[in-house]
Amino acid sequence: MTELIQAAEAFARERHQGQLRKGAAQEPYIIHIEEVAHLTRVWGGSEAAIAAAWLHDTVEDCPPTSLEELADRFGAQVAGLVAELTDDKNLGKQARKDLQIANAPKKSPEACLVKMADKSSNVGSLANSPPADWPLERRLKYIEWARDVVTALPEKPEIALAEFLDRCARAAQRAQADFPRST
Repeated sequence: MTELIQAAEAFARERHQGQLRKGAAQEPYIIHIEEVAHLTRVWGGSEAAIAAAWLHDTVEDCPPTSLEELADRFGAQVAGLVAELTDDKNLGKQARKDLQIANAPKKSPEACLVKMADKSSNVGSLANSPPADWPLERRLKYIEWARDVVTALPEKPEIALAEFLDRCARAAQRAQADFPRST
């Protein structure tokens, strides 16, 4: 592991300390970050992409983290990738979701890889530990939206796309199993 990736990992672990996932298991949020970085690495991501994977939610979810701070600590390339992956929290939830689809075609190849890892992790969590308060319709709509985001990406390595689609199928199967009379 390079110094850049080690520094990004340490920074992410510090900033996400105490955060939990939405799933019923209430796992530490860092598990998501670890998985996104792992998938980015095994799918052939560059050093900058792996560092950005570790940092991809820090600006959004860990105030007062800023893109300027990331550029100072990790360089302009990593901060630029994180910028491509960061939603504007000043916008409403639906507007942010719509913009993820609208902006997906403009992503760099490295940002596409991290975005696919992020969506794969999120959809996988719906299969393994879905939020207890998410009914069938919400789960299925999330899977559909994640597919729309990934479909719009200009770069989709086959290995990453296959993993993402497999996780979508497992999440949909879990939802149907959890709500058998709702279909």
